[in-house]
Amino acid sequence: MRYAAIVLFTLLVLAWKPSQASPIPVQETGAAPPPASARPNPDASGKYHLGDGVTPPKLVSAVDPEFTAEARRKRLQGVVVVSVTVDTSGNPQDVRVARSMAEDVSKKDKQTAVGLDEKAVEAVKQYKFQAGQFQGKPVPVEIEVRVNFRIF
Repeated sequence: MRYAAIVLFTLLVLAWKPSQASPIPVQETGAAPPPASARPNPDASGKYHLGDGVTPPKLVSAVDPEFTAEARRKRLQGVVVVSVTVDTSGNPQDVRVARSMAEDVSKKDKQTAVGLDEKAVEAVKQYKFQAGQFQGKPVPVEIEVRVNFRIF
């Protein structure tokens, strides 16, 4: 049996529908938009959030995350949600785990899951995007990426 990791990308799209196909398919979630007052554009740190005319960054290239040896041995599978700010050049910044795989596994597998969280962050740091835009200009946009670890 061959082991592989498949990366599924989910950019949370709140109020935007793509007018053209992105280079790599992006799967939208059915998440409800937050209240308008909860996420101003830009926020205090200068980051923009999807909706209110802000278009999401488009994924140009991605690196597959690696399984840790322990996760492969335990056949651990699951999803890590990574928060990332895509800067005006399309580079990932401030990459961090938004939802750990450790939240969905047994207590004995939590440490192994944390190892996969780290591998997801390492992979997302190597992604390349086309910057999101607001009023026709590139802006730093905070998004979430789902990294799906599957064993085949």
